[in-house]
Amino acid sequence: MPKIIFRSKEGDKVVDAREGETLLEVAERAGVGLFGGCGGAGVCGSCQVYIEPKYLEKINEASFEEQDLLEALPNGKVNSRLACQVKISDKLDGMVVEIP
Repeated sequence: MPKIIFRSKEGDKVVDAREGETLLEVAERAGVGLFGGCGGAGVCGSCQVYIEPKYLEKINEASFEEQDLLEALPNGKVNSRLACQVKISDKLDGMVVEIP
């Protein structure tokens, strides 16, 4: 079971994740302060997170629609993703996810 580290201004929280879940589902289950305004549909951008750069190649690719939305967000970065669109796999064990 991969462990994901959510980093926010409140500090770090290490959470056990299940393969196949999304980062948003993991965060909501663990009570991490991450909001998914559209319920995980990937259309609002409220669950934007910053992925630790060394894990970018290990996560599923962003769809065209997700990329388009991320480019429109004012605080977007090169390593931005929507937590509702990132699927958990064992390759992500130890990944740090920063909540803006």
